[in-house]
Amino acid sequence: MKIAKLLRYSLCFLMMILVVFFIISLYMYYFSKQPFLETSFKFVVPVCMFICAMMYSRSARERGLLRGIEIWAVYFAVVLMLKVLLKNPAEINILRNLLYLPVSVLGGILGVNMKQRMAQR
Repeated sequence: MKIAKLLRYSLCFLMMILVVFFIISLYMYYFSKQPFLETSFKFVVPVCMFICAMMYSRSARERGLLRGIEIWAVYFAVVLMLKVLLKNPAEINILRNLLYLPVSVLGGILGVNMKQRMAQR
């Protein structure tokens, strides 16, 4: 595990989440008054986690399962830190964040396998 790469991709992951939340919020505020778009907020974190785990494991070129777990662990540590700092346990759902682990692992595994297939061609 290279800490520098892990921190770089974790920072990329957090920035990706913030940018997508900002874009969706602006779109909903200015252009759309439909309530069904609010459900898109639930899919931002898993999709960004999948993409970031895939990028991280592609750059590492090995052990996609562990790389996905590492990305998820950094995200989960940030969520737990926010939970402790905000002192409001009702705001952050721990079970939903635990369900993001398989998404991250799947992204890590696919990232390594995609990199290996590209190398074989």
